Amino acid sequence: MHLRHLVFIRFLLILSLVLASTIAHLFSSIPVIPIAVITLTLIAVNFASLPRTSPALEIQPAELALHLLIDIAAVAILAYFTGGVSNPLLSYILVPVCIAASVLPRLYAWSLSLLAIALYSLLLFWHQPLPLFTPHIDHHSHHLPSMNIHMIGMWFNFALSALLISFFIVRMTATVRQHQDELNSLREEDLRNEQLIAVATQAAGTAHELGTPLATIKVLLGEIAADPLLPQQTQDDIALLGTQVSQCASILQKLRQRADIDQLTNPSAVPALKYCQQLLDHWQLLRPDVSTQQDLDKNLASHSVTLHPTIEQAIINVLNNAADASEEGIAIKVAIENERLLWRIIDDGKGIAPSTRPLLGTQPISTTKPDGLGIGLFLTHASIQRYGGSVSLEAGPKGGTLTTITLPLGGI
Repeated sequence: MHLRHLVFIRFLLILSLVLASTIAHLFSSIPVIPIAVITLTLIAVNFASLPRTSPALEIQPAELALHLLIDIAAVAILAYFTGGVSNPLLSYILVPVCIAASVLPRLYAWSLSLLAIALYSLLLFWHQPLPLFTPHIDHHSHHLPSMNIHMIGMWFNFALSALLISFFIVRMTATVRQHQDELNSLREEDLRNEQLIAVATQAAGTAHELGTPLATIKVLLGEIAADPLLPQQTQDDIALLGTQVSQCASILQKLRQRADIDQLTNPSAVPALKYCQQLLDHWQLLRPDVSTQQDLDKNLASHSVTLHPTIEQAIINVLNNAADASEEGIAIKVAIENERLLWRIIDDGKGIAPSTRPLLGTQPISTTKPDGLGIGLFLTHASIQRYGGSVSLEAGPKGGTLTTITLPLGGI
C-alpha cells in the first residue's frame, strides 16, 4: 500500500517538474537535457514499480527506502543544475523524509533524513546558477553578506525541519504501533474470554445435570454390592466403580464450591508441597492405571502458593494429556525456581505434529482422542496465562513431549 501511494506522489512530482520546467523555459534558459534525463528516469522507475503495487505483494522496508532515496537524489541532482538551494523545488526533499519517518524503521528514517541534510548542505556551495533564480548583486554595495545569511538561514531551517520530522514522527509512529499491538492483544484476549465463558456456561449446566444420574448410579452400585452371591472379582470391580463415582461426586462438589465469588477472588495461601502432593494424589485416584515417577523438590516445603482454583484443573488437564499419550507412564518433576512454581511433565508418546504446534493454546483444535473434545489444552493455556503463568511444549529428552508449566507463587 505504501509503495502504491509513493508511485502516485511521484507522478505528481513528475507533473510538477514538467510544468515548472515549461514555465521557467519561457523566462530563462535552463539545462533541458539534465532535466529531461531526470524526468524520464523518474517516469521509468514509476512504470517499473507499477507491478509491485499489488496489495498481495509484501514490500520490504529496504525496497521502500530505495524508492525514497531515488526521489531525494533526483530532486537534489535537479537542484544542482537549476540554482541549488535557491530552487524552491528543493524543499520537496522533506516529503520523502516525512514518508520515511512515518512508515520505515528508525534506522532507515534517520539515514534518509541525514542524507537529505547532507545533500542540501552540498548544494549550498556546489551548484550551477540560473539567471532566473540568481538575484542581481551589486558588487559595489554591501548586500552580499546579507545574502549569505539568508542562505544559511534557509539551510538551518531545512536541517531543523528534517531532524524534527524524523524525531517526532518516528516516536509518534512507534507509539501508534505499540498502541495498535496492545489493542490487537486485547481483542484476542476478549475473544478468548468469550470462548472461555461459553465453555464455562456449558460446563456449569452439565455439572448440574450430572448430579442426579451419579446419585442413581451410586445407589444401584450399593444394591449390587450387597448381593452375597457375587464373585470376589466382581465385588472388587464394583468397589472400584463406587470409588470412581464418589470421585465424580467430589469433583462436582468442588465445582460448586469454586463458583463461590469469595473463593474465586480471595483464595487462601497453601504450602506448596501440600498443594502439589494433594493435587497428585487426587489425580492418581482418577487415573489409578497410570504409573508415575514423581519428584517433588524439598524446597517446596519452605514456600506457599496462592493459586486460583482453575489452576488445579488446568494442571490435571496436562497430566491427563500426558497419561493418554504414554504407554509406559509419565515422569513428573515439581520445583521452585526463581520464586516460581515449575511443573515438568514428560511422556513417552508420539509427540506433537508440527502442523498443530502453532495452534496450541490459541484456539480449540481437533483431537486425536476417540472421546476427546479438543478444548482441554486450549482451556489449560487460557487459565494459566490469565493468572501470570505460562505453558510450553517441546520434544522430550527421549522422545514424547516435555510440558513445562510455570506459575507465580501468588497466582492471583
